[in-house]
Amino acid sequence: MARSGQKSAARSLLGLLLSTLPAVIAGGCGGDDSSSSGFSASAPTITNSAGASAGTDATETDTTGGSDGTSGTQGGTGETGDEQCGNGICDGQEYCVNCPADCGPCTPVCGDAICSGEDCSSCADDCGACDPYCGDGACNGDETCFSCPADCNVGCEGVCGDNACGADEDCSSCAQDCGECPAACGDNTCDADETCVNCKQDCGECPPICGDAKCTGGETCMSCENDCGSCAPFCGDGKCTGDEDCKSCEGDCGECPNLCPCKPNDPNFSNFCHWPPNTANCPMTSAGGYCDPNGDQSYDDGDWDKGWSEYQASCV
Repeated sequence: MARSGQKSAARSLLGLLLSTLPAVIAGGCGGDDSSSSGFSASAPTITNSAGASAGTDATETDTTGGSDGTSGTQGGTGETGDEQCGNGICDGQEYCVNCPADCGPCTPVCGDAICSGEDCSSCADDCGACDPYCGDGACNGDETCFSCPADCNVGCEGVCGDNACGADEDCSSCAQDCGECPAACGDNTCDADETCVNCKQDCGECPPICGDAKCTGGETCMSCENDCGSCAPFCGDGKCTGDEDCKSCEGDCGECPNLCPCKPNDPNFSNFCHWPPNTANCPMTSAGGYCDPNGDQSYDDGDWDKGWSEYQASCV
């Protein structure tokens, strides 16, 4: 403010000088001896808007009462009257936009064309319209009654996928709404509680198993008596049954006990093959026995070593 007062006083002084210059020149030309310079002894003075006069030393007094050219409001500190942003005082032409350091941030105002502290939902004028979203109350974009029933709740009634099991829907026609059907034999799915025994429709025929009361597959009376029954007795089945004995089936019934008599008082008798063919209780002497394998009663092909060893074991 002091600087603008100084400029105003200077303009006033210049105008006064220009307006009095013709008179001064005229007075000089008139030959007045009172001054060799043509000017009066006292210089014209300039009075500013406060009524103070400025002499030839150009000293001015502004409207605030200061006499040293500084602002009176500054108390003679030497600071000019211009505001300084950052001095901690929000004054003059400072405000929240050009000096938030002193005046603080501006309070958001919807309609000021600045999207600050606002969003599309609170101030679309400044921040623009919000993008469509499910739940905004408008069925728009690619929303449907299936993808966004909150906005588009019309048109999906009675349709599979509307999350409601309608009167004409069931677990078979619309599992999405009515849930999965409970497991049942005959649904072409072998469920956890179904087996080939209780539901062959879904799980198929069971493979042959000994004990399933069916003589199937490779089962026989020997491999699975439970399913196929007992086998008829035969020599070689490991069982001495029926009319088998040690003579007819030694393999099942074992060797017959040796009842062939000994001759301990005959030093020349030391072998069961010393008995004549077909000696009673001496099977080795019968046709086919080890003393007469070919049955010709010659004993030429007999096993004399076996006859001797058995005689020694039984009689000596």
